[in-house]
Formats: sequence, C-alpha cells, structure tokens
Amino acid sequence: MNRRAYPYRMAASDSVSITVWSLKSDDGEAVPLPSSIPDWDFQRDLPLEAVLDVDLDAVRESTALPPEAELALTAVWSSSGSGIRRLADQVPLNGTGQRSAQLAFIVPGRDSGGTLSVETQLVLAKGVENPDPTGPRRAGSILWRHGVSVRLQGDASQFPMAVVDFKEAGYPENAPWYLDIGPNLEAATMGAVVLLVNSNSPVVLNALRRADKASYAERLIHSALRQDVLRLMVERAVADDELDDDSVFEPDTLGHTLLGMIRTYLPSTTLASLRTMRRSDPALLSARVQHAVGLFKKEP
Repeated sequence: MNRRAYPYRMAASDSVSITVWSLKSDDGEAVPLPSSIPDWDFQRDLPLEAVLDVDLDAVRESTALPPEAELALTAVWSSSGSGIRRLADQVPLNGTGQRSAQLAFIVPGRDSGGTLSVETQLVLAKGVENPDPTGPRRAGSILWRHGVSVRLQGDASQFPMAVVDFKEAGYPENAPWYLDIGPNLEAATMGAVVLLVNSNSPVVLNALRRADKASYAERLIHSALRQDVLRLMVERAVADDELDDDSVFEPDTLGHTLLGMIRTYLPSTTLASLRTMRRSDPALLSARVQHAVGLFKKEP
C-alpha cells in the first residue's frame, strides 16, 4: 500500500477521531454513508455530515506546534463524474483541550456523478514561526486526514442518469429513456453523456433502482438498455467525421470512450468499415451491436 510522506510531523492517530459520514434522508434521518447509491440521479442532492473529536493538546504535542498555532477542520469533496473538487466546510479550532466539531454540507446533484470522494482534514489554518525544524509551519499543512468514497451510479448504466418528465421536457412522452450525447469529443464523458429516464415509466425506473436485486423481467430491461446505449454510442462515433481509428484523446473524454467501446465490443472492426456498413446495411450494424452485448442472452 502506498503511503503519503510529509516533510513534517503529523498529528498522532489517536488525537483525532471521526464518526462515519452520514447521509441525511428527506425525512431528516441520518444513515451511514453507503458504498454505493444505485438509485441516485442528477436531481438528487446529497446532504452529508460527520462529527469529529479533537484533542488539541495531543495534536500540538505530536506535531511540535506552538500554543498560538491556529488549526481548522475541513471537508473537501470531489466527483469523478463532473471533475469538480470543492472545499465544502471548514471549522476553526483554537485553544486547548478536547473539542468536538460537526462538518456538514450538501453536494449538489448537478455537480456530481460517478464516484464521490470526501476527504476530511485537520490543517494548519495560518502560517506560524515554528521553532521546531520538524514541525509544520505553512498555512494549509495537513496534520491529519480521512477519506471515504461512494459510487453514485448502479451497474444498469455506466453514465450519469437523470429522471425527467418526458412530456414536460418535450421528449416523446411514451419513450422510456433518451441518451443525451454532447458534441465535444474532448469533453469529460461523465459530463457529456447523460441517460434521461422517463419519470412516467415506472417499470423501467424500478428496474434501474433494483440493479443489484433485479427480477428476470427487470434484467431483460437492463439488457435492452445496454444494447440501446451501445448502439447510440456506436452511431455517434460513426457519424462523426472528425473521429478515426488513429485519433488520440485524453482518458475519460467522450472521444476516448467512443473509441474504447468500439474496440471492446466490435474488435477488429474499423470505423471506415462501420461507416460503410451503416450506409449499405444499417440493419446488419444493429444486429452486430445486439450480438456484441448479448441482447436477451440468458445469464449464467
């Protein structure tokens, strides 16, 4: 396991303790933050909170900080889906003795997606003239840290999902889903691709929310969705004249994802041949995609 080394003394591990990060539900009840939230969508904000106990005397002794050093507890969250990283909350800690503090904030659903990571830190709030050469002295020096993460999408869709009333939004009102793919190949995939699910399709919604415990009928819905998503992504790649087999994109960008899906599901197939197939026999291209994902294939 890799461990990060700091050029100064860190706080003793038993000088700071944290309760588990909790997620507040709509009725105000706080439950431990799970490792994944399969039914999350971009319309759902996440209120998080945690309580920490800090022995300031033990912290100063173990870090060789003088009594006047100002400390602070901070919480920083980051999202792999949006690429956003933000300082969410900060509580100053001064003086001596035992202190208890609560960190609380809300992660906006529109700014999140993918894997949400929360890092809690005890930091030196202001620079200090430290007579001990082994002690921290710069503002922002991390004295203690704790990390936790939660996956915000289930396995039914590898892209961000949002529940939308299709009739009000102007989409065909009886369609169960719509894959919104952005035009910029350089954009982050998790921000460029969003699976919109019709709020008036309860059968599909329930199937996606029960990704881990789906019935046979619900697994058929998952299969149909996977096939349709791959088909649309392949068609998006084939239709883009700026994309070719030798194109190079940064990891996790839309262009990188499109090429990766073709190489994974349609190996030994060039974009040029797929474009020819789409013009001459589009039904064959659709059948190739069905075969690639194993549409309705019985699971082992």
